Amino acid sequence: MVRLMIAIVMVLLPGISLAATETRTVHAEATGIDREQAIFNALGDAVRQVRGAQISASRQVQSALSRMSVRTGDGREASLEIQKGSSSKTSVSAEGLISGYRVLSVSNAQGGGKLARLTVDVPVYRSPGNPDDGRWRMAVYPVWSARPFYEVGNVRLSREEVSDRMTQAITEALVQSRRFAMLSRDKEHAINAERLRMAGDDVPVEEKAMLGNELGAEYLVTAQVTDLTLGIEETVSGLTGERSRKQTGALVLEARVLVPATGAIVWTHTFNLQPEHLGLEIDDTRGGIQSLFERAGQEVALSVIDVVWPPLVEGLQGEELIINMGGELMKKGQRWEVFSLGNSVQNSHTGQKLGRSEALVATVEVTRSTPKMAYARIVEGDVQGKGHVLRRPAHVEGQDPAEAIRGTRKRTCLPIDPC
Repeated sequence: MVRLMIAIVMVLLPGISLAATETRTVHAEATGIDREQAIFNALGDAVRQVRGAQISASRQVQSALSRMSVRTGDGREASLEIQKGSSSKTSVSAEGLISGYRVLSVSNAQGGGKLARLTVDVPVYRSPGNPDDGRWRMAVYPVWSARPFYEVGNVRLSREEVSDRMTQAITEALVQSRRFAMLSRDKEHAINAERLRMAGDDVPVEEKAMLGNELGAEYLVTAQVTDLTLGIEETVSGLTGERSRKQTGALVLEARVLVPATGAIVWTHTFNLQPEHLGLEIDDTRGGIQSLFERAGQEVALSVIDVVWPPLVEGLQGEELIINMGGELMKKGQRWEVFSLGNSVQNSHTGQKLGRSEALVATVEVTRSTPKMAYARIVEGDVQGKGHVLRRPAHVEGQDPAEAIRGTRKRTCLPIDPC
C-alpha cells in the first residue's frame, strides 16, 4: 500500500515577479482514479521535483501458524505447518507552493484510471547574494558564561551581558572577514517571530516561499568565558612617593570549532588575554569595556580563520602585495609572516594527506585595508607569485613545532577533508 500525502497551496499570479522569488516551470505526470485525482497527483509530482520529498517506508511481516493434516500415498497421516503473512507501507510527503499550472493532456491509463500531464509553475525563494560563492557556512553559538557575574575595573557585568557582548564581538569579526557565510544562532526569537508572521493568513502566498529555506552550518564556533576579572593596581614608591599603575587580571576564553554533521572537533584553544596582549588600557568607561570585547572577538576570529581559511597573497600591485582579506582584521601597521607552499605531505601511519608544507619567506606590514582586501609592503624577505599563506607572528611563534607542516590548499586542508 502506497499512501501519498501532499500539501499544496495554489495561487494564480500571472505576470507577477517578486524580487525574493523566481518561478520554476516543470513538467509532471501522474495517474489517478479519475481526472481530478490524476491532476492533483501530478501537481504533487511537480512540487517533489522542486522541493524534494520526505519518504518513510516500513515493512511489517505478520506470521500466522496453522496446522494441516494430510494423508500420504501409503496411507500414513502427516502434519504440515503453514506460516505466512506480510504487509508494507510507504508514505511520501511533499510541501510547496504552486503559482499556476496548465493541463497538457488527460488520457486513459493502462490498468484503469486516468493519466494527467501538466506543466506547473513553482515559486522558489532566491536568497540574497550569491549562494554559490564558495564560502563555507559558519555559525557562532551563544557564548556560555561560567560565572554569574564578572568585574572589569569597578564595573560588574552580568552573565547575560558578557555572553551577549562576547557572542556579538566574535560574530562581528567573522562577518567582517568575509571568509564565511555567517548564520545567526543567537537571535532565534527574532527569526522565529518573523517566520510566524510570514506563515500568517494576511501574508501573500508567494511570500511563503521564503519558509523552509533555513541553512545548516558546516562549522560551529562555541566558546565559554571562564574568567573575566580585570583591574588596576596602584602602588606608591616609599622612596620617591611616585605613583604607578599596573593592569591585573585577564579574560580567559575557551573556544572550539566543530563540524555539526559529525561532531568532530576541528580546533580548540584556551585564550588567556591580558590587557597588554590586546593593546588596551583598562578603564571603567563603557567605551573601554566595549573595546575589550571587540579586541577579544577579533583574536578569536583571527585564530579561527588561521585554522579554517587563512588569508592568501593574490598578487602584486607596484610595491604592495594584495591580500584577499580586509576589514578590521587587517589593520594598518600590522605585521604578518608570509609562507610559501611546498610539496604535499602524507601521514606515514594513516596514509592521510596532511596538505602542503610551508616555509617562511617574508615579513610584511599592512599599509591599507578595504572591506574585501588589504595591501602590504614587504619588510623583510621576498614574495614571488601568488597563493602564499599569511600567518600572524605571535601565532606562528607560539604554535607547537609539530604544526610546522600545515594543510593548505585553496582553503586549509582539515583532517576531516578529503584532500
